Amino acid sequence: MTDTLPGAVTGTANDDYARMIDALRGFLDQLSSARPSPALLREMETTLSRWSGDLDLVQVAEDEREFGRRVDLPGRGQVMSPWLRLDAVSETEVSGTLRFGRYFLGKNGAIHGGAVPLVLDEVLGRAASMAAPALARTAYLHVNFRSITPADRDLRVTARIVSVSGRKRLVTGEVYDGSRLCCDAEGLFVELLPGQQ
Repeated sequence: MTDTLPGAVTGTANDDYARMIDALRGFLDQLSSARPSPALLREMETTLSRWSGDLDLVQVAEDEREFGRRVDLPGRGQVMSPWLRLDAVSETEVSGTLRFGRYFLGKNGAIHGGAVPLVLDEVLGRAASMAAPALARTAYLHVNFRSITPADRDLRVTARIVSVSGRKRLVTGEVYDGSRLCCDAEGLFVELLPGQQ
């Protein structure tokens, strides 16, 4: 079974959008570890403002955008959550590689505690939505932090459906750094009714 979601879009593996998102991830990591001079900050602000104006001219409806809908790209082609590629997908389980850049650091080399549930919601939600063609929304997500989640390392992430009762799907998942458990989670996801988005 391939990793598809209702409303998802795909492009070519080597396209302009994919390269731009990779560059944006790199920029955010560099920015998070930098202390730019006032002159560089002013130059960056000017450039970013110009780019925002350019993007204002090419706005599209939510269901026409690529950001967050490109299942062929890590993190679905968006930078709100860390780099994530699912490489094993079935009707009941997903697993893949996860990498937090420095942009997601909290303190002392640990990923910010709010970024970890964000990616677990994504992964558990993907597992919940693979069980049927309809999407499911998060009803609750409980995360247990077992050890620090490090930056700039390939981590393993897994999620599986534990039970299905009507529209409700109970899902569990984990993030590992090698054999060390960083965190585990349990989430309840509710399948959307026809016409809901």
